[in-house]
Amino acid sequence: MVINFLWEAFHFIEFSILYLLLAAALIVNKRHNTLTDLAAMSATIVYAFVDEIHQFYVPGRSFSQLDLVKDMAGVVAAWILLESIQSSRGQKNDH
Repeated sequence: MVINFLWEAFHFIEFSILYLLLAAALIVNKRHNTLTDLAAMSATIVYAFVDEIHQFYVPGRSFSQLDLVKDMAGVVAAWILLESIQSSRGQKNDH
């Protein structure tokens, strides 16, 4: 049961990490603002959707709307975490 929960949590975790890596790249290169942050979130969600479509064509795998929801929830949770860290540090930089 614990293994199944962890397996299901991987969707949430991996897409959180993907978004955070894209956002970190923007921050390090001083390109992080509302528009680029939205682009990073959008790119991560589009990748999640493409990944689910890809699984439709893999034998033994399937397209799962629930997995897509978990992917998007991971992105939103990571965004909330990043926003809270930036606002607590006073580092929000909107142009």
